[in-house]
Amino acid sequence: MDDSTPHLENTQDNITDQAYADSSAHFEQAIFKNSTSPLPYWNRAAWHLKNARIKEGLHDLDLALEADSTYGPAWSAKADALYLLRQFDPCINHLDVCLKYAPNHIPCKLRRAEMYIHLKLYEEAFTLINDALKINDQVCEAYWMKGIIYKENGELENALSSFQTSVEVNPSFFDGYIALGLAYASTSNPLAVDYYNSAISLNPRSVEAKYNLAMYYQELFLENPAARTIALEKSLALYENIIEIDSLNASAAFNQGFIYLEYLSGYSEAEYWFSQAIKALPYYHQAFYNRGLARESLDKHTEALEDYDLALELKPDYTSAALAKSRVLEAMN
Repeated sequence: MDDSTPHLENTQDNITDQAYADSSAHFEQAIFKNSTSPLPYWNRAAWHLKNARIKEGLHDLDLALEADSTYGPAWSAKADALYLLRQFDPCINHLDVCLKYAPNHIPCKLRRAEMYIHLKLYEEAFTLINDALKINDQVCEAYWMKGIIYKENGELENALSSFQTSVEVNPSFFDGYIALGLAYASTSNPLAVDYYNSAISLNPRSVEAKYNLAMYYQELFLENPAARTIALEKSLALYENIIEIDSLNASAAFNQGFIYLEYLSGYSEAEYWFSQAIKALPYYHQAFYNRGLARESLDKHTEALEDYDLALELKPDYTSAALAKSRVLEAMN
């Protein structure tokens, strides 16, 4: 499963969204008072999972299910934890059990639909999503997931409509604005900027939203050179802001280098940013190759040759680097 596929984080009773006292004694007392109920174990599991103690959280979810094997929220939460551990087959099994014991549990329906989307079983996913909306037509994630399916099938207008509904149902739904931005950006529609900025206003430190907006400006085709330069400057500013948030973001550093190399003829700046990308990601073969191009343009032939050699060490079949190496060797003779 790649990172472009949807991943639910905001279902209506997501276990990590609960607010509980930060005290083991608090939960132990609650369990002592009501040890036959699944709820106190589920609550303590929420506390553990919120604090990244997945093993302890899974143990408490097992205790909740020992107390009541039909308790849907525990099956759902355990499936979520298994998903985070990338144990996808057990995750699917737990979701199926959840739907057996709690057929109207919306988070289970949507998570199971998500797994179907990963497998490109869109008809099965649609069935579960529509079932969830029959129970509650105000679940923003359900419309977002329908949009994902429409987009995967090339039905852009239907995708846009579903994504729009998701943010109308929940104006604070970050993923909906990101999806709208990506969909409009795919056709170079300037509405993408508005939706990305809406996502940024919801989460000002979101690297994802800023990166997507930077890529929009970077890839925007403008015939007017002045307008093109302004767009690239906006892109560079966003990438620099990303690095302020995440100093080891290799992609943001690389893209700055690429803009300077490809569009602005700023070879010294390009060399610097490709070096930053390599510092963040030492096996970044494209960064070595592009730094070689920048150094070659600066007549630093020895350094360029070293970069092409390093790129070829990391990727022996890197044809572009091999051709560049031959070109530099010829220039040095």
